[in-house]
Amino acid sequence: MTTHTLTHDRRIALLAGIVLTMVLAAVLSLAVGCSPKASTEAPAKSEQNSASSMDGQPVNWTMQSDCATCHTSEAASPQDAACVQAVAHEAEGVTCAQCHTDESTLSTSHTSVKFGDKPATKPTVVTVDEQTCVSCHGSMQDMAAKTVDSKALTDDNGVTVNPHERPAGQAHEDNPATCTDCHNNHSKAVEKDAMKYCAQCHHRGTFQCGTCHELRERSTK
Repeated sequence: MTTHTLTHDRRIALLAGIVLTMVLAAVLSLAVGCSPKASTEAPAKSEQNSASSMDGQPVNWTMQSDCATCHTSEAASPQDAACVQAVAHEAEGVTCAQCHTDESTLSTSHTSVKFGDKPATKPTVVTVDEQTCVSCHGSMQDMAAKTVDSKALTDDNGVTVNPHERPAGQAHEDNPATCTDCHNNHSKAVEKDAMKYCAQCHHRGTFQCGTCHELRERSTK
């Protein structure tokens, strides 16, 4: 064997070694890339399953039930400074069941309700007995004395009415207002709520009578 042939053989062997190394590296790379990866979603799925573990279970509501379990937005209202009524009631230690006293209506509303069925509806003011309000805040006359300087109910003409002492009139006497007509404990706009109640009749922005149907009827005579 000549020196030239030996050198040629060594070059071939070296080249074969390089190629083999590259092939092995590629195989290892593919093996690592195809190996199973730990799912980053696993904890989230676990937490989700835990959070919905009560789904499908009957609520079995009673007057002692924790309303905050489902009525989350209402439960949060005492921590919202804009909900002045809720904040005030919370400061006095008033609970849901102290205001929502109509157990029969509440029980009917919760019949067949299961956790996870749907977002909880707002607790209706129908379940609030006016006498519950009176027992703490006093009568309408008592409240009128406290709000004699209130400007909450002011119409577009600048006329102000004491919100707890409506002007005498047949329409007002036939439709006596209750506390919850204007007051919603969890609302952020008690004055706007009160004006909406008045606007059911005084829908032209004025508290003056005879500005709508009555006026048009007289004008046709």
